[in-house]
Amino acid sequence: MRNIKWLLFLFEDKEKTQLYKILDFNTMKDLSYVLGMKNQVVSNYFHNLIKPREVLNYCYIYQFKIN
Repeated sequence: MRNIKWLLFLFEDKEKTQLYKILDFNTMKDLSYVLGMKNQVVSNYFHNLIKPREVLNYCYIYQFKIN
């Protein structure tokens, strides 16, 4: 099992000032399923390869290692 967790911060506005909810996931695939987007699009957004679109305008994705 991998020692990585994903946090999804959802905001109410595009400026990302009003936090709505924080969700945690074991895989990016689970995260992309909840967002209703392809895994590749979410991964590219996380790695800053594409600009945010649709629901990605309202979220921030954070990855961290667990022990």
